[in-house]
Amino acid sequence: MKVTSFVSLSLLAGTLQAATIHTKVAILGGGVSGISASLNLTLAGIDDFVLIEARDVLGGRAQDVKFGHNVTIEMGCNWVQALGTNPINLLSQKYNMKTVPTDYEDIDYIDHHGRHVNGSKEQQAFSDASDRMYEQALKRAKNNLVDISSRTALSLAGWIPRTPLEKAIEYFGYDWESGEDPERSSDVFGILNDEANYNGKFGHDLEGDRMNIDQRGFKYMFLQEAERVFKKKNDPRLKLGTTVKSIAYDKKGVTITTDKDTIIADYAISTFSVGVLQHRDVEWKPELPDWKMEGIFGFHLTTYTKIFMNFDRQFWSDHEFTLYAHPTSRGLFSVWQNLNAPGYFPKGTKDNVFMVTVTQDYAHMVEAMTDEQVKDQLMATLRKMYPDETIPEPTDFKFPRWHSDPLFRGSYSNWPIGEVDQHHENMKAPLHNRVFFAGEAMSKDYYGYLQGGWVAGEEAAISVVQCIKKKKCPVATYYPEIVNAKMKGNTVLKKRAYIE
Repeated sequence: MKVTSFVSLSLLAGTLQAATIHTKVAILGGGVSGISASLNLTLAGIDDFVLIEARDVLGGRAQDVKFGHNVTIEMGCNWVQALGTNPINLLSQKYNMKTVPTDYEDIDYIDHHGRHVNGSKEQQAFSDASDRMYEQALKRAKNNLVDISSRTALSLAGWIPRTPLEKAIEYFGYDWESGEDPERSSDVFGILNDEANYNGKFGHDLEGDRMNIDQRGFKYMFLQEAERVFKKKNDPRLKLGTTVKSIAYDKKGVTITTDKDTIIADYAISTFSVGVLQHRDVEWKPELPDWKMEGIFGFHLTTYTKIFMNFDRQFWSDHEFTLYAHPTSRGLFSVWQNLNAPGYFPKGTKDNVFMVTVTQDYAHMVEAMTDEQVKDQLMATLRKMYPDETIPEPTDFKFPRWHSDPLFRGSYSNWPIGEVDQHHENMKAPLHNRVFFAGEAMSKDYYGYLQGGWVAGEEAAISVVQCIKKKKCPVATYYPEIVNAKMKGNTVLKKRAYIE
C-alpha cells in the first residue's frame, strides 16, 4: 500500500490534508463478509489491501450492548443456525463461545383473552402443513416448475389460519424465521435455502440452532479472526471510522472517495447490504447498470427487531417462548423469549429479561415511534397478556433501529416471489472484473444467514486472488435481459453475456 499526500502537513493550520492511497484491493465494509474477504486475501499471500469501515469497530450487524445489571445482549445476529461444518459453527467452537440450544417447542400459549391455553393441536397442524409444503417445493424445484409464494404453498398444503392463535403460530413458524410474511416470500428459493443450510454440504439433518449468550459478545469470534489479519496495533490498512462516499470504476480500476481519503485500487470488494445498495446511500460512478439494479431492487432486506425489557421480577412463565395471540394484528408483539430460561444468563444475575421480536412492517412501525411510545404499547400488551398480574415498569429498555440506519437499512435478506436465478446472478456479477460483490444477500445458497456473509466474502476474495495471481479473472456471466416466454418453462434468457 502506497500513500501519497496531496499536500504535506500544514504547519500553520496544524492539519493533514486528504491523502491518496494506492492499493491492490479495497474491501468496502467491515462486517462478517469484509473480515472473511480480508482473511482469505491474507491466507493467499496478498497483504496489499485496505478495509474501510464506517463504524469504529468491526463486526457489522454483530453488535452487542450491556444491559440491566451489566449483562451482554445481542442487538443483531444472535444464533448459530445450522451446525456441522458450517463455518460459523466452527468459529463458535474454535473460540469456545457459550451458546444454548433453542427449544422451539417450549412454548406458553396465551390467547387473545389473556388465558393460558393448549396450542399443541394448532401447532401440529401448522407443522404438518409446513412439511407438506417443504416436500412439494422440492418437487417443484426438481421439475423446474414456476415458483409460487409461500402463502400459496401453505394454502395448497391445507393450512389456512383463521383464529388469532393460528395466526400467531404461523407468524412464529414463518415470519419470525424469514423476517417477512408468506405473501412476499418465494416458496421454492426459501426451501432450497433451508436445504442448503441444514441438509447440504455442512452435513445432513443439522437441526438444533444455538443462541449465543457469551458475555464477550457474538462479534468476539469475528474480531479474533480479524486479528489474524491486522496483527499490529493501528494497522494502516484498517480504516475504521471512515465512510465511503462514492465509487468510480472502469476497466482499469476503482477509485473510492471517503470522508477522509481517496483510495485508488486495482480491485474492490463491496460488502454493502442489499438495502444500502437499494437506498443508493453510496454514489456509483457510473451508476450501477440496470441489469444489476433490477436484481438488487427486486431482492428484499428484511428488518428483524429484538426489543429487550428488564424487570425487577419475573412475572411470566419459565417456558423458553411465550406466544401471544394478538386479537387484531397478526404477529404484533406475539413472540416473546424468556432470557431467564435455564442456561441463559450467568448464575446470580439480578436481571429478568423478557424479549419480544417484531419483523418487517412492525419493525418499521416501532422505528418510527419514540422509545417511550414503544414501551407504552408493550406495557399495554403485557397487561392484556397477564390480566391478573400487577406488571411493574421495566428497569431497562432497549432496541435497535436497523431499517433507518444508513449503514445497514435492515437485518438480513429474504428471497421474494418474482426474483429468479438470473436476477440473483446479476446481483452478484462483478463490474468489469474490477468490482466484486459480497455480503450475505449475494450468497445464493446461504442468503439471510451469517454463513452467507462469511462464504460470500471468501468467494469474492478467491476471485480477486485469481485475477491478481493468474492475471486472468474467473469467467463471470450476467443477463442483460430476462424475459417471460409463453412456452414450456417460465423464463427464457434472451442473451447471456460474459464479463471481461
